[in-house]
Amino acid sequence: MDAIRDVLVHDAHGRPSTRHSLVASSEWDDIRQWSDQIYMPYTVTPLGKARRPDSVLDATRIGHFTLSRFKYGIPVNIKDFSPEAGTGMVLTTLRGAARHWSAPRAFSDTGVGDAFVVDNSRTPYWVDFDPGHLQVNLTFEHDALDRLHERWFGGPADDRLWRRSFRLGGAGSPWIGLLNYVCQCVTHLPEAVQDGPLGRHLEEMIGVHLLTQWRAHLDRPVVQNEYRLAPRHVLAAERHIREHARHAPTLGELAAVAGVSVRSLSQAFREYRGCTPMEALREQRLQGVRAELLLAQPGATVRSVAADWGFAHFGHFARLFRQRFGELPATSLRRHRLQ
Repeated sequence: MDAIRDVLVHDAHGRPSTRHSLVASSEWDDIRQWSDQIYMPYTVTPLGKARRPDSVLDATRIGHFTLSRFKYGIPVNIKDFSPEAGTGMVLTTLRGAARHWSAPRAFSDTGVGDAFVVDNSRTPYWVDFDPGHLQVNLTFEHDALDRLHERWFGGPADDRLWRRSFRLGGAGSPWIGLLNYVCQCVTHLPEAVQDGPLGRHLEEMIGVHLLTQWRAHLDRPVVQNEYRLAPRHVLAAERHIREHARHAPTLGELAAVAGVSVRSLSQAFREYRGCTPMEALREQRLQGVRAELLLAQPGATVRSVAADWGFAHFGHFARLFRQRFGELPATSLRRHRLQ
């Protein structure tokens, strides 16, 4: 994951690079000018108390794909993506978390290493990013990917394919392996990627991999979480959990934020989410710890990361982690250091 984490911001010698820098700004107009070009026109709304972004956008071209590294620096909701732009996106979460909506009542959550694929020219889409989000994205041109499908798969794609969005990736997945290789090439051979046959080779590899995954998902049952139209106090508590999970808010704090009693909030969570508020909070905290272990900096320990997410009893935390992810937290940390 190191190559993905450092892409576009460090050169082959590990020094800061300005080669791919487009914008670093807290001005919405500056950010919009570039994001409309790199992605497509859309509407972004800040969530929570912060109103001014702390945004950074870096990008480069790989054939018809645009590889970008992007964050807003504050929690945001993004919607109204322009279908007229004729583009789609593969959004890979590098830090933080995102919730992707691609149907009126369904969503998919992505954590570190997860990606979400959507053709914005063919299907509605909107997304919520938490305060710590950082994405490495690939923007693709629909027509170019359609031509690639015809060349490699012997005919035009079923339009149902383009309307199907899906999640892929995860630690150790082929997608992360491919993206890691692509990012190494961008860092070490930038001219060859932008102007030489290497860039065309990478373009084909990325496109064929995505189309293969897309075709595999076409006839699968949708396994996204069903989103029931929960009352406003459930949504308010969920937002507070996403934004403040690291600080382990109490049940009373969640109820106060939601503006209801503890009993009412607990009943609503059981009815609409099939769990208690504290179970939802625990899941968010465990996901946060795992994400940091999989991208840990040198010197980080399991105990220090767990403590930073409010887990005071290390033995209890380790049991919860193993029950949730099927391995001890130290195993997750070792896997990252072996990559």
